[in-house]
Amino acid sequence: MIVRDESKFITGCLDSVRGVVDEVVIVDTGSTDDTAAIAAARGAHVVRLAWQNDFSAARNESLRHCTSEWVLFLDADERLAPGQEEALRRCCAEETASAHTLLVRSRSTLPTGISVQVMPYARLFRNDPRFRFEGTIHEQISPSIERAGGKIRPSGIIIEHLGYGQGVDALQRKAERNLALLHERLRKNPRDAYACYHIGSTSSMFQRYDDAKKYLRRALKENGLPKPVRAIAWNLIAEAELRTGDPGAAGECCRASLALAPVQVTARWYLVGARLQMKDYAGAVLALREILEIFFEVPSPPVLDVAVDLQMDEWKVRQIMGQCLWKTGDISGALSCFAHALRLNPDEAEIRSNYATALKAAGAASVA
Repeated sequence: MIVRDESKFITGCLDSVRGVVDEVVIVDTGSTDDTAAIAAARGAHVVRLAWQNDFSAARNESLRHCTSEWVLFLDADERLAPGQEEALRRCCAEETASAHTLLVRSRSTLPTGISVQVMPYARLFRNDPRFRFEGTIHEQISPSIERAGGKIRPSGIIIEHLGYGQGVDALQRKAERNLALLHERLRKNPRDAYACYHIGSTSSMFQRYDDAKKYLRRALKENGLPKPVRAIAWNLIAEAELRTGDPGAAGECCRASLALAPVQVTARWYLVGARLQMKDYAGAVLALREILEIFFEVPSPPVLDVAVDLQMDEWKVRQIMGQCLWKTGDISGALSCFAHALRLNPDEAEIRSNYATALKAAGAASVA
């Protein structure tokens, strides 16, 4: 871990890995609170490092002090979800794997409302001197692993991220800090696709949609982004187009994203939004049906093809499908969707209202 003034979060983070990891290495980049003391009291090896405006430099310093065969890296505002020790052991026992992606689950409080996203990141990797972080901000380990020919395998292990739930003001302060570092990075290399991508995604988060579209399209013109990240860039442009009233352009972006990453919710969800704006309710039903078939009507969740994905509740998908079917005149189909949604979430007043209306209409149709 790398930390600075994280006394609010660090205890919970360290407690989440107690008994799971063999050692804890923490690089403190200048805390003025008792973060380092809390970590040391819990058995962590704490290293002091002057902040250099470079997240990778701090991460790589932490790697110099790791002695175990595998490395799991976390941020202080993250928690390893409970009950996953055995899954971690299985990952470390895979002889052909150099790294594993873990699913970082974030609940975000944004100007546009609350959303829950899951992001597969390479967070567990072999302690190999060839594997080092890159990028002054939004640092990544995957490029060095891939260049070395290492295999990155998926896992279903969950990391809960708390940082995005701190409110809009806290996010705004963090975003402005990050944007300054990203623009400096872009000045040094105007073709830095990752810098453009992160400027665009941050702009989207705070509803600066013109900037979002500008920088994301600029990122897509370069060759540095892997398919999963290119897919989410298209999704962010799709969201911006929806917010600025161009559902046709949003739909094109969704299709571009799905061509790169077929197994995802986000592009289909924004495609639903585009269809609804265009009053194409039958088209919305098709996209909703795909979400149900791929993500809910299967024994276990599929491995995501995309870098960031929305986490949807099944009841919500079926509720909206019912509303769309109602618009197309399919009362029986709407009633079935509302009934299913009600079984999943019996406390939702809107579902109960929709179900009662559809049930009454179905009864009237039967009498007629």
